[in-house]
Amino acid sequence: MTELLQGTAEVRAGVRTGVPGEVRVAGRWWAVSRVTNRWVVETGWWSTPVRRLYLRLLLSPGGHAPGGGDGECVELFCDLDSGTWHWSRRYD
Repeated sequence: MTELLQGTAEVRAGVRTGVPGEVRVAGRWWAVSRVTNRWVVETGWWSTPVRRLYLRLLLSPGGHAPGGGDGECVELFCDLDSGTWHWSRRYD
């Protein structure tokens, strides 16, 4: 099951270019423990272009390794024209 989300996401830069190292969830920073999927959407060239990089991320509170049941699986996208990050969804 997924929960659709909206709004700007707060991220901190990571070691890998183009991938957040941490994401702010419910007032605290969660470490990105793994990128499980990534894809680019480029559409609307005939009207208002949309260029987005989507990432599905596994997050761990406080930088702990995943697998303890405390992590989150979320999907964010970066607007490639403005450079801002936004929420897309959260997975159960």
